[in-house]
Amino acid sequence: MIGAEITPALHDAIDAIVREQLGRFGVRDVEAIEDEDAGGDPIIQVRVHYEDPASEPDPRIASETLTKLNDRLFELREPRFAYLRHMVPEAAPSPRRR
Repeated sequence: MIGAEITPALHDAIDAIVREQLGRFGVRDVEAIEDEDAGGDPIIQVRVHYEDPASEPDPRIASETLTKLNDRLFELREPRFAYLRHMVPEAAPSPRRR
């Protein structure tokens, strides 16, 4: 099913849930990308980009988000499962003092 488009309506549904659940951690952008899992099954990879290097969410909250996201996809009759990927920027190195 690679090649199955992520429609604007599907992206909006994904974006809404991610921002509702994880917005407090400084979500900058949400990408929904068609992909395959290790077994070759079609999935939707959801890349959540954060503003701050220290903003990655608590694993429990991330897990709850994934459950809500896949429940919503089921309601929309989307056959693919979503997988979350947290894209946290690297911290800038501290300036060296002399």
